[in-house]
Amino acid sequence: MKYLALALLLLSPLAALSAAEAPQPASKPAAPGKPNIVFLLADDLRADCLGVLGHPIVKTPQLDKLLADGYIFRNAYVLGANSGAVCMPSRTMILTGQSYLRTGRDTPTLAQTIKAAGYASIRSGKFDNNPNRLDQPFDQHVDGGPSADGNANNIIAFIKKHAGKQPLFLYFAPHEPHDPQHATAPFYQMYKPADIPLPVNFLPYHPFNNGEMTIRDEQTLPWPRTKENVAGKLARYYASVSYFDQQAGRIVEALKQAGQFDNTIFIMAGDNGLSLGEHGLIGKQNLYEFGGMHVPLIFAGRGITKGETKALTYLYDVYPTMCELASIPVPPGLDAKSAAPVLQGRQPNVRASLFTAYQDCQRAIRDDRWKLIRYPHIDKTQLFDLQTDPHEMTDLAGKPESADKIKELTELLEKTRKDYGDTAPLHVANPQNPAWSPEQASGAKPKKGKTKK
Repeated sequence: MKYLALALLLLSPLAALSAAEAPQPASKPAAPGKPNIVFLLADDLRADCLGVLGHPIVKTPQLDKLLADGYIFRNAYVLGANSGAVCMPSRTMILTGQSYLRTGRDTPTLAQTIKAAGYASIRSGKFDNNPNRLDQPFDQHVDGGPSADGNANNIIAFIKKHAGKQPLFLYFAPHEPHDPQHATAPFYQMYKPADIPLPVNFLPYHPFNNGEMTIRDEQTLPWPRTKENVAGKLARYYASVSYFDQQAGRIVEALKQAGQFDNTIFIMAGDNGLSLGEHGLIGKQNLYEFGGMHVPLIFAGRGITKGETKALTYLYDVYPTMCELASIPVPPGLDAKSAAPVLQGRQPNVRASLFTAYQDCQRAIRDDRWKLIRYPHIDKTQLFDLQTDPHEMTDLAGKPESADKIKELTELLEKTRKDYGDTAPLHVANPQNPAWSPEQASGAKPKKGKTKK
């Protein structure tokens, strides 16, 4: 039986088919010597926010040590979201290897593929805003509570029970560092707001209506943003990242105690990114580089050579990449592409450009240098040269010399979004006023223009 539309999965995990009804790969015994796989998935982890990625403030000694000889994908992204809770479509895409914009696909899920390969598997992490029906084929699918230690405890108990009997798939997906940025007191004490610098592209508020100005995330701090409240939020955020790091270290230590560390592939990622003062934003409902779709992605462990790449990659590419690295057959028909050829030095990239989307109000396309963001409901386009302006502080769209580049990227955006099943318009008949200021933060969304035929 085919899956229901992925859109339904994103809107309601309970609407998905049960594991028993979903297409099942044929089971087979595990091949000898298969590596364990550990997927460490943080919630709302910014693309640069680990010490091993060069962050100057956050302290992540456990992950830094684990990932020091790993392979870093600097340009990994979530494809997009049809919900303000970006984690839901993101995690659904990880589990299906399919664009959230497509419907009616008939391919095994990640959990089913892992089970068919003979792995003992556990997913321990938050249940809210997660596609739980797609997780049920894991041998254990549990929520360890509102903090990472309970989820780490579940993973550690699973290691002790199953290590050495079957290859292990351990999916650690706690709440941290999602707001309210949980940590224990020692971690909060590590970061003093007075010592936290603001982002170089900090603004007191976003200068125009991006279509999602008053969503819950944006209301976690008042307008205008100030140095004091943004620095305070950053301090809590860094503390929560450091707390996540400690719990990940406990899992690594349990694998060492079980004699399984050297036979393990580790994958470290965030389910989506987050703005914390950049462009005046405090959420993940935007397409800026230091925003909602840009995420960290690092592979380390057995068979992984140290290195890094700027090759354009989607987060859901983890599914086929992991399979290829572990010699597990990759199911046909996935939208996701294995990044193993890049990681192993066989190809410079698997994509020449990359499309991202948020609801029906933001679309973007980028290549290895240029990025175009389109806001159809206010008829606005931004153009950034990421090579010279990585923090997107200078919009080049209004310059006459940018016309050809805008035309080129707009045409690429039109083609690429259709390849991923996107039907939202890039233009509307009656664009709304793009102006926005804190005085308009009433929580009511403005009416949208009509779609052009």
